[in-house]
Amino acid sequence: MEFSATEIPAVDDDKEGWSSDQDSFDDALWIRAAYGIIAVLGICGNCLVIFTIARVKSLQNLTNFFIATLAATDFITSVFLIPLNMGIEITVPSGTAGDLLCRLFLSKFPLWTSFVASVLNLTCVTLERYVGIMYPLRYTAIFTLRKAVIMVIFVWIIAFITNIYMLYIFYEEDGSCSVSWPSKFVQVFDGVLNFVVIYFIPLVVMGFSYYRIMKNLRENALKLKGQELSGTNDKMALELLEARKKVVKMLATVVLTFAICWAPNQFMFLAYNLGWNLDFRSWYYHVSVLMAFCNSCMNPFIYAFKNDRYRKALQKALFGKHCCTSRIGPDSASVSIVNTAIVNQKNMRKSSIGEN
Repeated sequence: MEFSATEIPAVDDDKEGWSSDQDSFDDALWIRAAYGIIAVLGICGNCLVIFTIARVKSLQNLTNFFIATLAATDFITSVFLIPLNMGIEITVPSGTAGDLLCRLFLSKFPLWTSFVASVLNLTCVTLERYVGIMYPLRYTAIFTLRKAVIMVIFVWIIAFITNIYMLYIFYEEDGSCSVSWPSKFVQVFDGVLNFVVIYFIPLVVMGFSYYRIMKNLRENALKLKGQELSGTNDKMALELLEARKKVVKMLATVVLTFAICWAPNQFMFLAYNLGWNLDFRSWYYHVSVLMAFCNSCMNPFIYAFKNDRYRKALQKALFGKHCCTSRIGPDSASVSIVNTAIVNQKNMRKSSIGEN
């Protein structure tokens, strides 16, 4: 996990958080303004996503259930950005109260826990789409609302466990927060483990899944276009395939955005845990942090710009069902199952007719 404003090295030289030095780069007005803009956009945008999914019936499926939980975790991240990254002075009392404040809050434990939950929720969305498209006939057995809720609970449990080391390396000392690793080995182990579990493995899983999904969609499209199509059902099959491709491209864009936004910060913090003397007050580190937190506010805009269905659903949620002249469209999650089943049944019927 990474630390952005109140960093591990900052405790060692008594320059914790937003430094009192007026010449400190931490005190630059544009940095504080950038964090504020990201926080406001993240709070407003993710609230709109949750509100839209809750209000519009056609969006209430398992794919959007995971998207809603993703928006909720990004919302939490955006909320914690305000007190932890915008120069708000927090007095650390001595004793047990100060110790708890350092371990539970100023360590940024809630912030990074919500970030890990966001990454794992994104992985769940990918796996749900992978099963829905690659194994449509087994989808309803594998993914149910009850199982989805259990997955989300486990996501938060894993996020808590992944960040639990913060609760023992941070502590109160002389009215300020200090940090101490038990040993260099523990620091290296935690750094590598966090990088692998939180960044590397999710990217590999999501990248492989979307590669297989897009390959499957292309193959289905070629089969449908290569046939002598006639009648409403065949035309509908092509339309549903295109709708499914748009949803997958939108989610793949979300994954790509995550990979790009978090790469600089993840690699910097990994290098720091391996021994690199990272300057946590340098301009390049602050830029990496700003890029990382941009990810918390970008997903709602990706939904809006990449998917016409979400735009219409948002209009419907805000202005009522009569605001849009055109239909919001079919539910892509359930359509993917029906579509593939229809295609498989047609191919089976055609092959049986040929045999007779």
